[in-house]
Amino acid sequence: MKKILSVIMAIMLLQGVARAQVAHSTIAVDAGTQDFQIDKNIYGQFAEHLGHLVYGGVWVGPGSDIPNVNGYRTDVLKALQQLQIPVLRWPGGCFADEYHWMDGIGPRAARPKMINTNWGGVTEDNSFGTHEFLELCGLLGAEPYISGNLGSGTVQELSQWVEYVNSDNVSPMTDARKKNGQEKAWGVKYWGVGNESWGCGGRMTPEYYANEARKFGTFMRSYGPHKPYRIAVGPNADDYNWTRVVMKEMGTSLDGLSLHYYTNGALTATDVTPAGWFDIMRKTLRMDELVRKHSAIMDEFDQFKHVSLCVDEWGTWYKVEPGTNPGFLYQQNTIRDALVAGTNLNIFNNHCDRVRMANIAQVVNVLQAMILTDGRKMVLTPTYHVFAMYRVHQNAMMLPVQVASRLYASGNENIPAVNASASIDSNGVMHISLCNIDPSAPSTVALRLDSFAPTGVTGEVLTAPAMNAHNTFEAPGAVKPVAFTGAKLTGKEIAVTLPPMAVVMLTVKGDVVLPPRAAVALRAPARGLAYKYYETADDVMPMFGKLTPASRGSVDGIVLPPGARDSFFAVEYEGFVSIPERGVYTFFTNSDDGTVLFVDGKLVVNNDGRHGPIERSGMVMLDKGYHAVKLLFFQAGGGVELSASIKGPHMEKQVIPPAMLVHESQP
Repeated sequence: MKKILSVIMAIMLLQGVARAQVAHSTIAVDAGTQDFQIDKNIYGQFAEHLGHLVYGGVWVGPGSDIPNVNGYRTDVLKALQQLQIPVLRWPGGCFADEYHWMDGIGPRAARPKMINTNWGGVTEDNSFGTHEFLELCGLLGAEPYISGNLGSGTVQELSQWVEYVNSDNVSPMTDARKKNGQEKAWGVKYWGVGNESWGCGGRMTPEYYANEARKFGTFMRSYGPHKPYRIAVGPNADDYNWTRVVMKEMGTSLDGLSLHYYTNGALTATDVTPAGWFDIMRKTLRMDELVRKHSAIMDEFDQFKHVSLCVDEWGTWYKVEPGTNPGFLYQQNTIRDALVAGTNLNIFNNHCDRVRMANIAQVVNVLQAMILTDGRKMVLTPTYHVFAMYRVHQNAMMLPVQVASRLYASGNENIPAVNASASIDSNGVMHISLCNIDPSAPSTVALRLDSFAPTGVTGEVLTAPAMNAHNTFEAPGAVKPVAFTGAKLTGKEIAVTLPPMAVVMLTVKGDVVLPPRAAVALRAPARGLAYKYYETADDVMPMFGKLTPASRGSVDGIVLPPGARDSFFAVEYEGFVSIPERGVYTFFTNSDDGTVLFVDGKLVVNNDGRHGPIERSGMVMLDKGYHAVKLLFFQAGGGVELSASIKGPHMEKQVIPPAMLVHESQP
């Protein structure tokens, strides 16, 4: 009996140790690795002609008794301006592939009406069209992102839409725009080549869509400096075959590829059970797997990540609120949705090497909205507050995080309770966003800061006492951020206690301790760079390791080698750059078509893709002495341009002088 009791006690002790091992979470943030910028467009929004988003949400018309600025609700405008929305997608969604843009220009009273067959079967009077949308973007300071009609539209229709908004030449389209009150072109950059072509946008196969997108995209012309950034229809959730086919057929002729994934719930937003909460969080975390797997496929065809993964529809999708039109997709927004938002944004931040745009669905009154309205009343949702808290990540440098989280269990399943992302802004201030998705237990976190000497930490927290807590028109401040006092700094570590179901943003001040990249010693340096010249048949950056050089030699600087033909070739330059003193150096490439520049094996400038002359840059900390440099260049058709520049301590920007470039001569 004593032996049995001893065994039981030992098992209980081991179970206690196991519980202790997972009771706390640890996170390491590396301030010494700043390779990728968090594109501000990850914090984009989505506005479709759906329910009361446009009409009654952002637009009431200039004659409304609701306070407005030229027809736009004043209260909604002010609230959205606070979010610093970087990009706004419109007019859909499924609506986009039934939308004919010419119905939405000219005098509003004369615009034809249509039936919104996708969303509620209501009449769309087209009083909110291209001019109104682009004026809204101007008021918000947001880049417009227009989804073109590839499903029921024509090549000519989309081509003329691009011309109407982007051309300052003399043409019927520009004349029409001027007649409608807009003298100068808007210069819209972002264009969707269709929407959900695998579904409501035409039920196409990926092979058929790729052909159609190539055709439509060909006639989306550049006008002056306004070059369309073409975003192709990408996969629905885990349709990896769609990604593979479209990338194989279109490759780096694309600028972006979309991904749509919703976190679906069986009940309404406020009908929250413990099992339902866990299910929503489990589905939300799946976004990380989707991004990783689609990115890996894209890497096979786009090794230098020229093509952005644009998650331009995401968020929660529940049953509509009782008594509302099922086609209007109106749902409440709780603290659970705030955790979904924070978790997804953390995932996008951590994958910002490939994810460079995301658009939550949708901005007002639809699905996981920022704002809800009812007549003259308006309320900010918990999701709005998360976007406000996360503004600090926009355009900051992503800092890698390593998270070892305690587990949050439900039945026989468990998922990580804590997720995080981190960045450092141009002022050297670090921001760390943390989510504890467990609704019933706090999470203690040991946060270690590498390559950073912290001097102080502050924060704010968004949490609530109940799983279905939400803001209403009667109680608009029920869920809102407050100061966070659960972080204590000791040396280079921060002890954090996260409340249950909480989103926390930490602001950490201090100094980055960036170790410079060490110089190398050369045996027999010779002036100039070694090169290998390849003749190709493709219009993308080749896989150089699979090619045989047509010629090789050395050149005095980054110039085309002798005998290079006019088109369809590539050059690989290798050697060393002589750095005169320790410091941060900025490298630039200006090329037509693509270039990629590495320093000491680190990708510093990514200017890949088939394009006209474009300059891009990147920074790296270097010691005095020689540093390995490699530049890859490819030329398809059209013009040819290639140059590389450098800027550093006591050195103005200049084309890299031949005297700074050497290669190691063969013994």
